[in-house]
Amino acid sequence: MSHYDQEALFEYVEGISPIASDIQSHVTSCEECSAEVGEQRAMMASLGDADVWEPAPPSSPRQFVVNVTAFAERARQEEDAAAALCDEVLTGPHAWWPQRLRKAAGSQTAGLVKHLLERWRQLVDSHPAAGLQVTTLASEVANALDVAQYPCDYVVKLRAQAYRDHAFVLSFMGRHPEALNVVDRAKRLFEQVPLPEYDLARVSFVKAGILRHIDRTEEAVALARQAADTFLRFGDRSRYLNTRIVEAAILYDAGSIRDALILWESIKGDPGLEDVSAVRITHNLAVGYAQLHQPERAAEYGREAVAQFELLGMDTACARSRWLLGNALVECGKTRDALPILRTAWREFEQFGMISEAGIAALELAEALLMVGETEEVPAICRDVITQFTRAGMASRAMTALSFLREAVAIGQATPSLVRHVHTFLRGLPEEQPRLFAPPTPGAGE
Repeated sequence: MSHYDQEALFEYVEGISPIASDIQSHVTSCEECSAEVGEQRAMMASLGDADVWEPAPPSSPRQFVVNVTAFAERARQEEDAAAALCDEVLTGPHAWWPQRLRKAAGSQTAGLVKHLLERWRQLVDSHPAAGLQVTTLASEVANALDVAQYPCDYVVKLRAQAYRDHAFVLSFMGRHPEALNVVDRAKRLFEQVPLPEYDLARVSFVKAGILRHIDRTEEAVALARQAADTFLRFGDRSRYLNTRIVEAAILYDAGSIRDALILWESIKGDPGLEDVSAVRITHNLAVGYAQLHQPERAAEYGREAVAQFELLGMDTACARSRWLLGNALVECGKTRDALPILRTAWREFEQFGMISEAGIAALELAEALLMVGETEEVPAICRDVITQFTRAGMASRAMTALSFLREAVAIGQATPSLVRHVHTFLRGLPEEQPRLFAPPTPGAGE
């Protein structure tokens, strides 16, 4: 049986839970969650005792320094132990990791949470599913921590950080509705700690990236600009620049390509850019110039981005770059040059478990093959996409679109515009905006 975490149960006890009826039903049959609710209610009742609010005896400045030093040493020891534990646990298939961690004695520490929140960054670009497993573990461990064992607000902030990073990886994997729910939980937790402005800006940055993918453009741009201003005031130029990069990407997705290019060009070459951010700008410029039908500049920037991502060992970023470069070349009329690029991107996405991206890339390859008259491989590609989407349990609307395409392929009526109609529909299929699939208007785009 799954259980509600402490934050959800706290909201239930407070009477502010949006799912109170669901939790009520669960608590009546779950001894563990019922006990947690009882403890939280007892704690809330104790707050009415005047003795609770009596100030603690003042401690000397020397004692304060001793306490801080002792906690710093304890935190260092926890993180050292966590590093050794992660080296032992995070090996082999990532499906094994949760059980291994549960069996490790004394593993539920704040130091482990902090170390896990570093480990996912090393994994997400090359093994995104493994990165997601790590942020899931970080959230579970953070929620299991005893707040009485650490300084005030330390655990609350760790839980918020774990949710924020988990939301980022969920969005990276294309699971945007889940990501939006988790990032809002992070925001609520950060609002409970002192001086949260900088941390809330980081949450806004993550949320802007999520909203970008579900067509809530105005909100995303506003959040990105708000976060960028905060980072600049706090002297964090690196995050400021990264946020401007995302802001430009949001503008680009909304169709303001020239505005996006102006923004990217304005920060290109800034000494505050990290290596990865500099490459992302190069890649984005390649795609933007392709959309503006400037193929020479697009090809120059695109090939540079792919080569540099490969040097950095950022496999999933390289796959995305390769994928978008392939599309840019198609838009530039260099369809045959795009074929091997789209084919490689498709297989890389499959390897990384990124089913949605793999399916769309495969259909874009099918479209490109039809455009150059190479039709033999198209039926097999479409069958493969349908098989992968079926296994992944994709939404029925996606399967309706793919079934329509399968029938068109079977009777020899698949055209580039029809395939494009289907993959464009799949690309714009966020869960929050359900749409019915309709065949394209006869003759449109031919």
